This record gives sequence, C-alpha cells and structure tokens, in this order.
Amino acid sequence: MNKEETEVLDEFSLQVKKIEDKAENIIKDAYTKRDEIIADAKTESMNMLVKKRDFLEKKKNEKIALEKKKIDHEKDLSIKNIQEELKKMRKKAEKNIPKAVDFVLEKLEQKIRNLK
Repeated sequence: MNKEETEVLDEFSLQVKKIEDKAENIIKDAYTKRDEIIADAKTESMNMLVKKRDFLEKKKNEKIALEKKKIDHEKDLSIKNIQEELKKMRKKAEKNIPKAVDFVLEKLEQKIRNLK
C-alpha cells in the first residue's frame, strides 16, 4: 500500500471514527432525553394524582357536608313533629284529668262503701 492509499485509508478511518463518535453521542443524548422524559412523566403523573386526590377529597367533604345538612334538617323536622305530638297528647291528657280524677274518686268511694 502506498502513502496516498494509506492516507486515504487513514482519512476514511478517521471519518468512520468521527461518525461512530457522533452516533455514540446521539445515542447518549437519546438515552439522556429518554430519562428526562420519563422523569418528567413521573413527576407530572404524581402531580396529576395529587390534584385528583385533592379534588376527590374536596368532593367527598362537600358530599358529607351536604348529607350532614340533610340529616340535621330531617332531625329538626322529627323533633318538631315529636314536640307537636307531645303538645297534642298533653292537651288531650289535660282534658282527661277531670275524668281521671272523677274515675279515681269514684273507685275510692266504692272501696269506702265496701268497707262499711
């Protein structure tokens, strides 16, 4: 092999080496970029999960508050109805007091008469 051929071959080898180095750098950059994309995706997915969890927690608390309000309202209505029923019962009982007194007195009088 003559000097010119050797120089051409050396130049070709040098170009091949440069292309290989460039390819290696492209591959390294690609892996680096891939790792960055994966890391960003993980971060973004965690952020999305946190936002979704917070959103669901807020919705849950709103629903619980709404249900509690409904329960409190129903409880208040029940108490009001019970109080009204008690008033009616008291009125009825008060109306019957004279009858009850008469009944008790009549029974006592009967017992007294039976003692004689």
